[in-house]
Amino acid sequence: MEKKLRIYYFRETDSMDIWFDEPEKEEICEEIDDAILLKKDKEGNVIGVEIISMEGIAKKGVEIPYERAKEIC
Repeated sequence: MEKKLRIYYFRETDSMDIWFDEPEKEEICEEIDDAILLKKDKEGNVIGVEIISMEGIAKKGVEIPYERAKEIC
């Protein structure tokens, strides 16, 4: 089965979810800073990212530590 990138923006919470795999597989949610949460499956693989307060981030950009970015790819 072909995997598809899914991006959801939630106006009510001003947050965005980006999924690299099925959202139903989420078992772990790890906060890496005030605005970014990593969504992981039960094996600890990163399957998504949640970005909180998009309006503020859109003005300054998002930085994900390099070691974390390697986990995502």
